[in-house]
Amino acid sequence: MATLNREAAEIMKDFPVHACTDITGFGLLGHMAEMVSDSTVGLGILVDRIPIMPEAFKFAAMGLVPGGAHKNREFREAIVDFSSSLDNVFRDILFDPPTSGGLLICVAEEAAENLLRRLKEKVSDRVALIGQVVAEPKGRIWVR
Repeated sequence: MATLNREAAEIMKDFPVHACTDITGFGLLGHMAEMVSDSTVGLGILVDRIPIMPEAFKFAAMGLVPGGAHKNREFREAIVDFSSSLDNVFRDILFDPPTSGGLLICVAEEAAENLLRRLKEKVSDRVALIGQVVAEPKGRIWVR
């Protein structure tokens, strides 16, 4: 949230990006849902790869979750398959509606590592490869 997305957007021009969105009012999973709705593919994310501020866990565990996170969850949870080991605090964080988040970029798999390297060099060391486009389940998101 402390880094503008302009430089990342400029870097993306050199790569085969298929989709991109800024993570704002709908949270990470809400924006992923927009990407996958009515699609012929699904999306999968690995939660241990998502760069999350440690304070987010502390505050969410205390119940300090914005009302928008609950609304986002109610609206999109039906298309998300959560691992049974993922607790509700983490689920709330994934639906949290930041007002100025980073970018979620879908890039061709063979270019992902190079894009990640360039973003780390030029934008932030907190960029991460968090998931993948999957053939199944179509139109859904899995979270592990």
